This record gives sequence, structure tokens and C-alpha cells, in this order.
Amino acid sequence: MKKNLNIKRKGFTLVELLIVIVVIGVLSAMMMLSSTEAVTSAKASNIVSNLRNLKTAALAYYVDNYDAAEAESFTTLDTASVLNYMSSGSADIGGEYTFTIDGKGSSAAWFVNCKVTDTRVRTKLQGRAKSVGLLANATSGDKTEYSNGESVHYRIR
Repeated sequence: MKKNLNIKRKGFTLVELLIVIVVIGVLSAMMMLSSTEAVTSAKASNIVSNLRNLKTAALAYYVDNYDAAEAESFTTLDTASVLNYMSSGSADIGGEYTFTIDGKGSSAAWFVNCKVTDTRVRTKLQGRAKSVGLLANATSGDKTEYSNGESVHYRIR
């Protein structure tokens, strides 16, 4: 009697299934790491973009409302007033953006500020601080570059 050695298998073995699951797990872990970096970088870019847009809107507000005789009246800047000078995309700018005016009159320094709570985003902003012009403090005499603090400042004028 001859034994039939040509038995056809149906399906996968347990070892083959485990290997496929491990490979899928490793690939998904790599994807998660890269997508987290991408999201962090996108958030940092969004903050920088919003700071620049708010700077442009604040300058437009200044040009429309500045009167040399009333230069002393510009001691605070209302975020809602500046947002009126932005396009329809201003709705996505949250309440973490504020304005600071250091000094009085035509020599006052204006800043737009953003509170940053995510430490990974802070690190990304720190890497871009020099090329973008991000500052650590909103005072005209302090030119300290942003260094991973809770709020980032961008000079308007």
C-alpha cells in the first residue's frame, strides 16, 4: 500500500498567520510615529501662519485707525477688531491668540501672542524660531528668541 504524500493543504498554518500579524503590527507602529510627527509639524505651521495673518490684519487695522493726534489711544488691541480685517478664514483662529502693545504712541511695539500647550509643538516652534522671528517675550527691549516657553510672541511693528 502506497501512502498519499501529495495532500493539499487548505488555509494557513498558525505560524504563517502569526508572522503576518507581527509584520502588520510593525508597519502600523511605524505609520503611527510618522503621522504623529506630521500632525505636530502641521500644528506648528498653523500657528506660524496664524501669527503672520494676524500681523497683517493688525497692520491694516493700524493704518485705518491711526491718527497721529491720537497715538496715545493705542494702548490695547482688541482681537475681535483685528479679526474684522481678516478674510473668512479667521473663524478657525481660536482664543489662544492675544495682542500686546509695549509702550505708548508711535514708538510703541506691537506683538501678537499665542499660548502653546503641546510640548511637541513647542519643540517644533523652537526649531523654526530663528527663521520665522518668534520671540520669547512681548517687550520691545527684549529680543530673546523663542525657546520652548508656554507662549510664543511675534512682533507686529
